[in-house]
Amino acid sequence: MLTYKRTSLLEANTQTLVNTVNCVGVMGKGIAKAFKQREPNMFTAYKRICDQKLLEPGKLWLWRGSEQWVLNFPTKKHWRSPSRIEWVEAGLEKFASTYEEQGVTDIAFPKLGCGNGGLEWEDVKPLMEHYLSGLPIPVYIHDFTKDIGLPEHLEPLALEIRKLVDDLSFQSFIRALESIARLAPKLRLEGEREFEISFDNDTLGIQTQNHDWFFEEDDLRGVWLSLLNGLVTKEKAGWTAKGAAGPLLTMMQLLPDVRAVQIHRHGRPDPELAVELKPEVAASFEVRNPSAQAELPWH
Repeated sequence: MLTYKRTSLLEANTQTLVNTVNCVGVMGKGIAKAFKQREPNMFTAYKRICDQKLLEPGKLWLWRGSEQWVLNFPTKKHWRSPSRIEWVEAGLEKFASTYEEQGVTDIAFPKLGCGNGGLEWEDVKPLMEHYLSGLPIPVYIHDFTKDIGLPEHLEPLALEIRKLVDDLSFQSFIRALESIARLAPKLRLEGEREFEISFDNDTLGIQTQNHDWFFEEDDLRGVWLSLLNGLVTKEKAGWTAKGAAGPLLTMMQLLPDVRAVQIHRHGRPDPELAVELKPEVAASFEVRNPSAQAELPWH
């Protein structure tokens, strides 16, 4: 289940994030520097492990943080030296064969060895797809960032909805959808057909020129739970009414704690739209189960 996600890796709300590192205990640039600042205790342990010469390309070191895990993935030996494609492959092979026993349930990767590592993405991409696309867990590659904002004409509506919704409860979710139906009974985003919205007797109705769809309370609860748990794709939004997924995702972009993101699933020809909680909201809402940290749990 490999998906390209056009947001910053550091904003990912997956259980595990991948940090590309060297083997001499330096996190001085790029993503590694950001992880050093975010997880100072991890950096201290990483420096000690490197001083003991326990880390090398092909070995992976998993830091089980209290909120997210960080998979430290060596792509180079010394920070002054370039990454090598065979080291990237060795790490990918190790991950693909051992992620399950380490308890990794979903994970976000950067473009391994590119950027400061000096490798070309056109060489690294097929390698990552080879090892990651067949895994049965959600795997995301953050290949570039694409900001998707609301069209200017919908911003006033989003501000009105913000005034009416003050938490992430299911009741607030329903209240927001009801308010959208009341304030904007006809809605359209760029490139989409216009649709009409109604909300009567706890049922959301979406009507286009050719179709009518209805979401009852249990249907909407399933969509709400998907939002709390991560990325809401068309399949999850339209789990009971497939054809209405696009209009419902459009409505959800108007919610105050939600943002639209572009994803591109491996094997599909075109990118698509999904929605998720904004990173700062997801970080404050989500509670992960911490695990004891072993000194070198994976090598």
